[in-house]
Amino acid sequence: MDITVLGGGNGGFATAADLALAGHRVRLWSRSRQALGPLADDPTIFLAAEGRQGTARLARATTELAEAVAGAEIVIAPLPATSHDDLAKRLAPHVDSRQIILLTPGTLGTYTMARAFARAGAALPYALAETGTLPYLTRKTGPATVSAPVRAANLPLGVFPASRTERTIARLAELFPSVRPCADALDAALTNAGPVIHPPLVLLNAGPIDGGRFDIHAAGTTSSVRRLIDAVDAERVVTRKGWGYPAPHYELATYYDEPRAAEGLYGAGARAKLVASGLWSEILTFEHRYVTEDVALGLTLFESAGRAAGVETPAVSGLLLMFRALLGRELSGRGRALEHLGLGDFSRREIRAFLHEGWESPMWAKALR
Repeated sequence: MDITVLGGGNGGFATAADLALAGHRVRLWSRSRQALGPLADDPTIFLAAEGRQGTARLARATTELAEAVAGAEIVIAPLPATSHDDLAKRLAPHVDSRQIILLTPGTLGTYTMARAFARAGAALPYALAETGTLPYLTRKTGPATVSAPVRAANLPLGVFPASRTERTIARLAELFPSVRPCADALDAALTNAGPVIHPPLVLLNAGPIDGGRFDIHAAGTTSSVRRLIDAVDAERVVTRKGWGYPAPHYELATYYDEPRAAEGLYGAGARAKLVASGLWSEILTFEHRYVTEDVALGLTLFESAGRAAGVETPAVSGLLLMFRALLGRELSGRGRALEHLGLGDFSRREIRAFLHEGWESPMWAKALR
């Protein structure tokens, strides 16, 4: 398959190398030549991943987006959701109506990017898809090396418009066999583990984080932190049920409690592998995606989805209030909150129908305003 991977970060390197080693023709794009490093001249990446290892030869690594995207069947963006607005502007002139664009993960980015394309007068792709979590838990270990000690065992995937799910899932399952179809893009977004686990870890470990390099997943996961994670996760699950989304809900207990690991996003032994790797001992700031993405976008979506479902979310809302104080700006109702995305005046039933029909829905014109 002809694939373009967008982004020269951890996820971009892991995705490009993994799919190239699987036999696909892969082009890698980054807006920064510095991020590509030696790949700009020699497009090879050494990957050490769960289930696959080796030196991957890419078709090309480039900073020219038009060159990277032209003719690609699948365009994959393993980028933080904070990049979606800028990425949509860059991609708009190059989108092909036969392409599938995959966001890993999305946080309802499929809808926001489709809206941005339409507002720019661009062609719309065949479909946009988003995963509920990262396909790999990964970190770059050098200029042309990347490690992915954990691969997602169950990868929730939603499609916008959801009416195009069957064909889209069939294509993407060729790349990621662990994909699990979701009802729609919001269903997938509400399986995202990032906003559940990372904001409590960052907030309750703010002191050690201020001190320098720290592994929040190892030393930072105390019993108190776990209680807050469980509270956020319980609110997420009740919200999902309020929207009518069925199990599995991929509770975070499946990550922490080994007897249930096979039911979870990452499978057996995932947390032990992550901690043992030592790759998550790092310097964190409030500019890390754990905050800029998982708090400002992920938690705002969770809170608004809970409100729309008539669900109380004191843990989620409390975290947003605390981070508002720390960041010095309003968060609730912003970011990926449904009302901030132009969907606040619609009922759950109307939004579910809209997510199914996409740009063929009567609601599409209203969403573009």
